[in-house]
Amino acid sequence: MSLAVEEAIFRLMLLGKSPPTFWFWRHRNAVIIGKFQIAEEEINMEIANQYNVQIAKRDTGGGAVYQDLGNLIYSVIVPDYHGVSNDVVKMYELMINPVLLAFKKLGVKAESPGLNDVEIGGRKVLGSAAGLREGGVLFHATMLIRSNLEMLAKVLKVPRTKLQDKGVTQVSHRVGNVYDLTGRDMDEVKRALLDGYSEYLNFEFYRDELTEREYRLAEYLYNNKYNRPEWVFSREFIRVEIPNELLE
Repeated sequence: MSLAVEEAIFRLMLLGKSPPTFWFWRHRNAVIIGKFQIAEEEINMEIANQYNVQIAKRDTGGGAVYQDLGNLIYSVIVPDYHGVSNDVVKMYELMINPVLLAFKKLGVKAESPGLNDVEIGGRKVLGSAAGLREGGVLFHATMLIRSNLEMLAKVLKVPRTKLQDKGVTQVSHRVGNVYDLTGRDMDEVKRALLDGYSEYLNFEFYRDELTEREYRLAEYLYNNKYNRPEWVFSREFIRVEIPNELLE
């Protein structure tokens, strides 16, 4: 449902019916694959079934991510004030630099050696993906704070060549938890992220809840797209026609 919610907010924001939104969310035990991936190629399905791991597919590219309550997941859904919706590199710079700023505020040296990742001490702690439309940006990221790295390593199929390119042989040696690496916990990182994005993007955030319009559209998207097996488990892209009454 979370993926449907962020798409609903994005669609409505582009129509001027939802405000720019910074949204924190969490999954208890799930793997989210990228739009162009096949679940069986990215996930150890036997392990996923054994441990009741939920499988979902997002509407953005990138790789598979394991998510549990030790993750900090967030979405930044904003109009394209900075003119980056046609430039992927500039867009990721705009969205990753606030993360580096947030860690700097916490006294932690973080780096982004790749386009959409953040590392601390050579360990990947954040991965991200984005959807761009003329006039808007939907960016979402998963940060490892106190995640179950043993389960992550079991349930994800990470190609050995990809690990060797990073100079490691096991996925657990490639990634790390922020808490283990820095001693900083969930609430500290959340506050620093809000400060980092607020300062870098020149936004002032306020707490709010989903509107009735956002919830109804999210429910429709969940039932007609994100919860359909042909979306989750195949390469089929589902084009959803939205009833006008859900957008008014």
